[in-house]
Amino acid sequence: MWFREVEVPDELVEAATEGKLVLFVGAGASLDEPSGLPDFANLVRDVGARASRVPTDRDLERPDVFLGDLADLQIEVHTLVANAINKPDSQPNRLHEAIIDVARVHPNPRVVTTNYDLHLERASRSKALDLDVYRAPALPVGDDFSGIVHLHGALDQPPRKLVVTDEDFGHAYLREAWAARFLDRMFSAFSVAFIGYSHGDIVMQYLARSLGREGRRFVFTDDADSREWRRLGLRPVHYPVDGSSHVALVDGLERWAELTSWGRLAHRQRIAELVGNGPPTIPEEVSYLEQALGDPERVRYFTEQARGSDWLLWAANRPEFNWLFSPTVPSGADRTVAQALTTWVADQYVMDEQESPTALRLLRSRPWSPGMWDTVAHRLFAQERRVPDWQVPWLVLVLHRSPADDGDLLDMLLCKESWQERPDLALMLLEHRTRPLPRSGLDFGPSSDAPRFEVAFMGDDHWLDEAWKKVFVPLLPQHAPELLDLAVRQLRDANRLAGALQPGFDALSFGRSAIEPHPQDEFREVADVLIDAARDSLEHLLHALPQEGAAAVDRLARAHVPVLRRLAVHAWRLREDRSPDEKLRWILDENLLYDLDLQHEVYMLLGDTVALASDDAVGAVLDRAKDGPQDGEEHSPYVSYNLLAWLHSAAPENATIAEEFTTLQEQNPEFEPREHPDLNTTMTSGFVENAEPFSRDELHELIESSPGEAYAAIRSYATADEFRLTGPTWTGALNALRGCVTHYPSDGIRLADVLAPEDSDVRDALVRAWSAANLSSTPERASGVEPFEENRACPIAITPEDVLTVIASWPADAVRSAVANMFARGGTADHPTAWHTLMPARRLATDLWPTTQITGNVVDSEDHYLEAINHPAGDLAQFWMNVVAHEWRAHTDTWSGLPDELRAELDRMVQDQSRNGLLARVLLSTRLRFFMGADPAWAKSRLMPLFAWDRDEADAFEVRGIWRSFVQYGQYDDQILAEGLLDAMLATMRRANDLDDDEAVAQLGRQLATVALKSSLDPKGWLPTLTTDAPTVLQLAWIRSVGRQLRDMEPKEASAQWSRWIREYWTGRIDSLPRPLTTDEASAVALWVLGLPDDRPAAVELVERTDAGLVKDDRVLMHLTGSRREHQDLTRDPETWARYLVHLLRGTTDPPWALDHYLREIVGVLRPVAPSALLTELIEEAMRLGCTNAADW
Repeated sequence: MWFREVEVPDELVEAATEGKLVLFVGAGASLDEPSGLPDFANLVRDVGARASRVPTDRDLERPDVFLGDLADLQIEVHTLVANAINKPDSQPNRLHEAIIDVARVHPNPRVVTTNYDLHLERASRSKALDLDVYRAPALPVGDDFSGIVHLHGALDQPPRKLVVTDEDFGHAYLREAWAARFLDRMFSAFSVAFIGYSHGDIVMQYLARSLGREGRRFVFTDDADSREWRRLGLRPVHYPVDGSSHVALVDGLERWAELTSWGRLAHRQRIAELVGNGPPTIPEEVSYLEQALGDPERVRYFTEQARGSDWLLWAANRPEFNWLFSPTVPSGADRTVAQALTTWVADQYVMDEQESPTALRLLRSRPWSPGMWDTVAHRLFAQERRVPDWQVPWLVLVLHRSPADDGDLLDMLLCKESWQERPDLALMLLEHRTRPLPRSGLDFGPSSDAPRFEVAFMGDDHWLDEAWKKVFVPLLPQHAPELLDLAVRQLRDANRLAGALQPGFDALSFGRSAIEPHPQDEFREVADVLIDAARDSLEHLLHALPQEGAAAVDRLARAHVPVLRRLAVHAWRLREDRSPDEKLRWILDENLLYDLDLQHEVYMLLGDTVALASDDAVGAVLDRAKDGPQDGEEHSPYVSYNLLAWLHSAAPENATIAEEFTTLQEQNPEFEPREHPDLNTTMTSGFVENAEPFSRDELHELIESSPGEAYAAIRSYATADEFRLTGPTWTGALNALRGCVTHYPSDGIRLADVLAPEDSDVRDALVRAWSAANLSSTPERASGVEPFEENRACPIAITPEDVLTVIASWPADAVRSAVANMFARGGTADHPTAWHTLMPARRLATDLWPTTQITGNVVDSEDHYLEAINHPAGDLAQFWMNVVAHEWRAHTDTWSGLPDELRAELDRMVQDQSRNGLLARVLLSTRLRFFMGADPAWAKSRLMPLFAWDRDEADAFEVRGIWRSFVQYGQYDDQILAEGLLDAMLATMRRANDLDDDEAVAQLGRQLATVALKSSLDPKGWLPTLTTDAPTVLQLAWIRSVGRQLRDMEPKEASAQWSRWIREYWTGRIDSLPRPLTTDEASAVALWVLGLPDDRPAAVELVERTDAGLVKDDRVLMHLTGSRREHQDLTRDPETWARYLVHLLRGTTDPPWALDHYLREIVGVLRPVAPSALLTELIEEAMRLGCTNAADW
């Protein structure tokens, strides 16, 4: 990239941008005023003169040796060197400052110098840059440092520390080699740019020992052509010299630093200026724009300004433009650049009539990238107008470059009615979308068999169907021949492809029951659209152009494609230029009577004509029909019977046909006419309606008059086909019974007397009906009717006890599920029944507990709670909890724990080792708080152990189910937490992998967040454990839940939590106690600011100490917008909010949804009240994240 008159290699610029550059500074940097220091050769002359030993030219070739010789004469060479360099009036010059500027505007500034002067340090201090400084021999590790390194010592050290003589160089590079070790690691890790050296410098000779032959090393020089640089493994970066002035180097470095320091606003403005002047010719401007074109942010500043063909041609010569033609989708920054350029080309050139020709020349001969195709296709689709002439080439290119999986875009494009104005283009597009192609089929055989293929089409059947009706049917009067030709051609090609892929199987005809619209063809494919198109076109021709239509029919009849021949037969039905006799003769002449491929259309033609044809013509058909198929194969007589049945139904008045059919029927009495004689295959689908055979009152009257007859009537539907679509079914009969008994509960008592012993379906229906019924607590009996007993008249109204008496007489296995569910539900909201208060119900519940493993409505679910509430064991557990609650309420004053009989029932469930017991334990454990109140000792001994992971390994499956259910539905309080549940939660957190359910793990995190904020237990005691042991899923769920709950608190409550534990926890995590925040954690914790209004400034300061950012689904911006209250919150402390947002945006890599929308509103609120510098930073970050127009907010 050019900076003024210096072209800096892109690799060097990239290294600096990535913080991987070392600026290596030599004596040449200190020559210019006001530094005015000598280079090494002149330094040696100065020292020689002071020692009265003037060096010769030969001495100057090895100045280190000359100085070493002086030292051997006991001359204080190091002091003389220091005195010669340490000039009181020597100050940093422009080059020193430019070097420091380049270093400081990039990450990790690194400067290494062999100079002894301190000008680089002074220049850095003058720019308020506090850099670490290292002086030989105490050097840092070469691949891990930042700051200034004096490789050969510095003037603020004792002079003896300076590397001056050959002996000093020997120690530094050979014997002790501390300089060599530093350089070796430095050169291996970083790109290095030498400044202020010539290839003849003695220092370069020593450095050459560490340089090696390869590496990312550059040297700024006015002597770029010298071979010595390449010998040293350095790439020269040339700058011009005007006389003896090296100011071009200074200008170039200053410009490099200046451009790097620019914010996005400055770059956007500069790009706008350059683009406004047309493609540049000045090297610096050219390289700047070229660099901008490859930058994921600045490319957007370019594309929003660049207009006209000159800029398109200029961009086309850049390598980034090639992404428009790449078959692979780029990633990272390249993807952003490609998207920006693609959108620019499509919007400003493809869709612009004046600029379109230039773009066409560039894009017409090259393949398009997926993004380029998609963008251009979308632009064509989005425009309201019809495609104008100048856009036709783009449409053609879109069609010919469309990918195999191009979605429905072009199909939807074809549905626009504006195509009627361009039928030529509509036909072209239709032809493209109906082009057949192979696709994978279903493989039915073993894997060793060849895979199956099917014929598919480019387009989608729904949209093509719409297009045919909306666009092409109106075009039939003018374009029927072309449409028929197109449809026939595509069907022929599809048949050919299908024959190649699946020899012997006619997929097109098999998938189409009838040429005319038919209920059997409800489920459509693209082939159906083509068949409709051919049919509609053919019908139009027969009507409007009979001769041309007849010729088309003849061609189709001679085709070798069955579906085309079916079209011909269908057309013969509609021909008005042929009599019924001629139509029948044509069938016989073409030998179509028993052609299975054409059967439906032939039958339809027969059905239309036999009743109108002459006796002779009908007789000829009957003669051929009686003969059966003449294909040499053996056929069932039913083939002829089916045809005669069809003819008879078509012409029932024809005596000859009736006689022939009757004769054949008598010969084959087992034969019956089919529902669809014309079709060889049919399909039926729909919903079973489960119609009820009786109304509620009809069944009530029947039961009241004769329970036995009513039962028989109900049972008569037990054998009904459950899969027929209409009519009463067994399910419908049971539903009718439930409805009747729900309204008339006594009908169930009457019917119970006559039930068959094994009729569990009816018993189940009765129980479920009583469960929803309004059962009287006191029997209301008809006058003169005795209390209910077996074989006596039933009461008009019945009590729960009456129902229980009946149910108790039935086998428990037959009604366990229904009765347990009835007990657990306790009736309905409108008709509650307190079964748990009744002793007969309790005795029955005891008997209903299963002694063998049974299944419920949900079988072997991973969700044990869901299975439990749909299982008799879970229902019985709920029933006994209802009993406990009732007894506790009834005996509050004397309650001292579970009565023995209730404890026994609960113990039986808890101690049952079958799956029945497991499901009961799952449900009981979620009511831990209830049982801890009802009987603490029982809960601690029976329920608390269920949460422990230190049980037998075989119990881990159960513990997992217990915890999965408890974190969703569990109840607890501070006392339970203190008595062991909190420790159990933390133990489960450590074994989160054993839960094998990320949602359960996250829910545990949310529960722990509630404990931290709502419990009186001090979280400081257990938060370190959570921090070190919690998996990422739980940790993030905990943090996010804390944030949500803080937002729901009153400000004073939230502030109390801040003082109680949040500030200390947050500060500790920042200080890596006990573990540092990850980026995701820091970003989630940053949202706590929203829930801490009274402590917001301090919380924002903590956010600024982390690398927090916004994530894709963050709602932080949404919480700051939308209402007057949020706006007032922003304006009350605009600086804090601006700092907060700037920091979060700075840490964001993937912009959240609707970033532009929310930030625009926030900036509008902050602009009148927030510091301008912070607003500028906020806008800069918004621009980085894709809000290009943020500068205009």
